Amino acid sequence: MRLTRTQAFAVAAIIALIVAGLVYFVLSQQAGTPEVAEPENITVIVAARDIAAYETITADALSTSEMNTQAAPAGVITDPQSAIGLVAQMPISAGTAITSAHVGPRTAAQGLTFIIPQGMRAVTVALDPISGVGGFVYPGDRVDVLTTFQQGEVAITKTILQNVEVLAMNEQTTRPAAQTGQPSDQPSGQATEAPAVEQVRSATLAVSPDQAQSLLLSAFKGAVHLALRPREDESMISLTGQSDWALMGMEPPSNGEDEEAAPETPPMMYPGWGAPGMQQPPAAQPAPAPSAQPAPAPREEEPRTIEVIRGTERELVPAD
Repeated sequence: MRLTRTQAFAVAAIIALIVAGLVYFVLSQQAGTPEVAEPENITVIVAARDIAAYETITADALSTSEMNTQAAPAGVITDPQSAIGLVAQMPISAGTAITSAHVGPRTAAQGLTFIIPQGMRAVTVALDPISGVGGFVYPGDRVDVLTTFQQGEVAITKTILQNVEVLAMNEQTTRPAAQTGQPSDQPSGQATEAPAVEQVRSATLAVSPDQAQSLLLSAFKGAVHLALRPREDESMISLTGQSDWALMGMEPPSNGEDEEAAPETPPMMYPGWGAPGMQQPPAAQPAPAPSAQPAPAPREEEPRTIEVIRGTERELVPAD
């Protein structure tokens, strides 16, 4: 059967549509099948040895290892400097890939010992609301320490420590957050201040070992007060003690007439006297001359006699 011209064009159009559909289907299938990429390896930080909980991470406790990206745990650390100096939050076994969950910064959450500066000591002194600056001293502030004690009839106040860091107030080791709410009677845009410590009982200060001795002796012998410093002020001022008599512009009472000094006993001689630079002993004082005694009365001389023996008899006769 012979097709007409119109029928031939219709058949050709149908065939073209079928071919176009087949081509589109094949191309869409190829585009929808992605190529499977080969997994990559990355260098991760692992524990070179067993690390105890709350141990400070050091360089010798770390090592590196190659690990597949798909097998690496979430938050794995790849730079050793990101872990050195941090504190292990849990025990870490040797060979374990270290993640951000394993380590954390040094904060008071691990204990007060983690925030004491190197070479310093934490010393706690008892306070009250007055000696504790009304409760407006917070951890992280810096203070001066003054002590008042009685010396005889004179009361003395002296600044014994300056620019001392406060580690804790009572049991509080972190600064409280400022109030975020806006009181109704407070002007808009005015910042609110942190609340005062409700009841001041003690302050823990970071001091050197030598300062710790002075601080404890001052607390034992007298009363200790804190003086809050401005936030950026770290200056040191040379101060002398203040007494109550000097404050009133008066002289302290005299202790009375000086007692007659007892005569000094000359120092004992020992090897080394007379050496250069050696203090010389005092010169020996001459002994006092004995007082004159009256001469004894002359005794009368007894007459001289001669003993004469006659047989068995003896007789004394005066000698001429």
